Amino acid sequence: MNQHRVPPATIAQLEFEVQGALESLRELERMGRLPVSLQPLLHIAPPDGSSVHVSLRARESGRQLRRNQPLDSFQPRNSAVWVVYEVPQQENMQTDPGTGEPMVDFVIALDHAERDPHLSFIALKWFRDTYLQKRGFAWAFDPDMPRRLIQEATDAGIIVMHKVPNPKQPEFPVTGIRLDREHPLVQDVLQTAAANAEDADQASSTRENAQ
Repeated sequence: MNQHRVPPATIAQLEFEVQGALESLRELERMGRLPVSLQPLLHIAPPDGSSVHVSLRARESGRQLRRNQPLDSFQPRNSAVWVVYEVPQQENMQTDPGTGEPMVDFVIALDHAERDPHLSFIALKWFRDTYLQKRGFAWAFDPDMPRRLIQEATDAGIIVMHKVPNPKQPEFPVTGIRLDREHPLVQDVLQTAAANAEDADQASSTRENAQ
């Protein structure tokens, strides 16, 4: 039975479909199914093992279009498309020891990802399998540790899971995660991290002034 593509109805759905199209380019090329006229797109296809994130924005201000807006709010004349790639940590790169507490590192990393203006949502699988390694935490290279932290954070209410529509397979929505910023541990970790960053900035300024 032929499957008919359901056209995207919102900005979020269009972003997701464009991401999927870019991710499919290399596989289509390996299968010999990528038309010659489209092969130049391989130059902007995400490298193997990496992920790509598409953000539809207002051309003049650069602000993200509201993801629940209807598709026709994206107008080529006054809109822009931002494409951001996330490449996994290379083995020869120095790893970050972090704070020594994986759950603290986990919270700080998720906060950092949520604040990235290029990311419209945080996919659980991408965060767990790619982003944590990209941050360079040594523990993230243990395939079991990120999974345990996800489970512990979920059970403790530190993170909240939510579903993001998957236009390509509506019956299989993408699982996203975000911090519960009212949780006492989250508030304590982020306040401590902010204070440490401020102390580091002050120390750096003092050294520069002393030179």
